[in-house]
Amino acid sequence: MATIKDVAKLAEVGVGTVSRCLSGNGGVSDKAKTRITQAMAQLNYRPNSMARALSTRRSNIIGVWLPSLSGPFYHKILRSIEQELRSHGKHLILANAEGANSQQERLEHLNYLIHRECDGVLMVCPEISDEALLNAQAHYPALVFINHHVQALAGHSFSVDHYAGGRLAAAALLSLGHRNIACVSGRLSAQDAYLRQQGFLDELAEQGQPIAANLLIEGSFDYQRCAHAIQHLLDQGETFDALFCGNDKVALVALSMLQAAGIKVPQQVSVVGYDDVDFAAYTTPALSTVRIPIEEMASSACRQMLNQAYGLTGQIKQHFRPVFVERASTAKR
Repeated sequence: MATIKDVAKLAEVGVGTVSRCLSGNGGVSDKAKTRITQAMAQLNYRPNSMARALSTRRSNIIGVWLPSLSGPFYHKILRSIEQELRSHGKHLILANAEGANSQQERLEHLNYLIHRECDGVLMVCPEISDEALLNAQAHYPALVFINHHVQALAGHSFSVDHYAGGRLAAAALLSLGHRNIACVSGRLSAQDAYLRQQGFLDELAEQGQPIAANLLIEGSFDYQRCAHAIQHLLDQGETFDALFCGNDKVALVALSMLQAAGIKVPQQVSVVGYDDVDFAAYTTPALSTVRIPIEEMASSACRQMLNQAYGLTGQIKQHFRPVFVERASTAKR
């Protein structure tokens, strides 16, 4: 296996020159770079990544902290980040905080990434408090937050306007003539779930159609708890002609359980989801939903991390607007 000394000998330069060429630090003439590149190709030389990291003080690795690996929302984010990093020759280490029962336990997974010498960490963190994120960023500045807006962390937080997304869902159902509208949210401890529900309720109230208390159910984003929340809604015995779900996963469960109960969608009840993940267009009936630019949000946050960690100048955008996508699961009352 060829060594850096072999490359230097073939290129007729010093070992230090080869090292500077590989690290990008220090002056190396164009002629020397050409000879070094040709020598590396001829010898099939591969730089030692650990040694290179020590010399450049860069690992070329970005940590990614996720609260869960369950569901297509996080898959979309992870895929977008990985593609962006790969296009710049960088890699990722993943920390999955699923199963952690407290904020303290979740943040321990962040420490895992920091101790792995990551050049920065991307956190998808809707349920971590602003105070905890501010504290984490003060101790470890190389953090960028996805799907969580923190006013005091301009340049470090990237999120969708979920409040506007909730209003869009309410306005769409009201425009179809629905008046007895139910809502099954996600966990309201998560910033995104809380904001989209609040926007939904505010739009209904402003149009003179406040939601009945027993038609407002706090759910979750895993299938079993989704089913429990939908069943609780059905057990109320109240008539409702439309249902807004906290995300598309909740809506998928709702479509199945409503139709199993003999309730036709959309003839008797219109159903609206949120996110517009991959399966939304292929449910039966196809799901009307609020589309949020998941990939664009994740890619932009990743570019900001690359800019901060490596001095790049990739274009970024920090705030993203949702749009309503009408499909077959909604109809006029």
